[in-house]
Amino acid sequence: MSRVVLVGKGAPDKGGIATYIQSVLSSEVRRHHQLCFLNLYHEGDRSGGRLSRANLVRTIADAAAVRRASRGADIVHIHTALLPLVTMLRAGLLARAARRSGALVLLQVHSGVAQGWLTTRRRAILTRRILAPVQLVITVTQGSRDALARVLGAQRVVLIDNGVPVTAFGPSPEPHHPPRILYVGVLSPRKGVVDLLTASDRLHDRRVDHEVLLAGGTPEEGPAPEAEVKAAAGRSVQFLGLLTPDAMPGLYRQADVFCLPSWSEGMPLSVLEAMATGLPVVASDVGDIARAVEDRVTGRIIRAQDVDGLTESLEPLLLDPGLRRRLGDAGRRRVEERFNLAQTCARLDALYAEMAS
Repeated sequence: MSRVVLVGKGAPDKGGIATYIQSVLSSEVRRHHQLCFLNLYHEGDRSGGRLSRANLVRTIADAAAVRRASRGADIVHIHTALLPLVTMLRAGLLARAARRSGALVLLQVHSGVAQGWLTTRRRAILTRRILAPVQLVITVTQGSRDALARVLGAQRVVLIDNGVPVTAFGPSPEPHHPPRILYVGVLSPRKGVVDLLTASDRLHDRRVDHEVLLAGGTPEEGPAPEAEVKAAAGRSVQFLGLLTPDAMPGLYRQADVFCLPSWSEGMPLSVLEAMATGLPVVASDVGDIARAVEDRVTGRIIRAQDVDGLTESLEPLLLDPGLRRRLGDAGRRRVEERFNLAQTCARLDALYAEMAS
């Protein structure tokens, strides 16, 4: 059995990377490979992605931890958002630490912004140099895969879709009265939460009765964005706070529509989890969301920061339980066929075996 060390943020962090890593650790992959996990979560850290003394000290300490954990490992699998540049520099330093211990390095990019950043020759050269210790890059979006392949070479970049354990979610919820819109993620305007609250106010003005459930907490940049979201909350808004992964299936069943009007995403697990539950999804056309959510088939796709489009897309779903059920059932079938966790882990299993050989 090859020895694989997964590196990234884990519990008590409740973000998408932590959820993904835990899914892999609990999957069938552990039957064929010896999996270890180096948790780089730091309580109270708010400097991620910024050039600061605290971030530098933490990164140096983390690189030393990676080097120790990599001794005797065949593969070190580092999970990162990759960008902004400070985050890429950190990922590159962790990769170098793993290589110095003799391990092969697999870097997984969980965001979908590479294609918007890799637009100049200088940035391409920087990326090649920083990621030189990395043998293979996994992306979760087609756009990031294409952008990084142009810079690093197609043989060094592979797309593996995110997946969710479909059987853990569902059955589809019975209609609630009034219907409920659910958002899951950090509370920040960049996630489109204020756009959602503005659309909700407009729908109430049209006498479209509904409730909004917001599940999430403070973003990495600090409490100011969360305060802006809470200041925008109007009628029938419930703040549910951070929930554990075990509570998520029950949370989705409390809703009728899932909404993620974010300004930037990769392939968010929350969208796939909502679809697996049988919820229609209204989401912005960013990252690879449109590869999961088919407009007017499994939900609605809107432009980011388009409050008018968001309002018009939510209204018929709130008014028509039959429409919600049809789109939700189609969404669950799509996740079963294309975005289930078993397929994701099978591809990862095969990739580990290929690298180790």
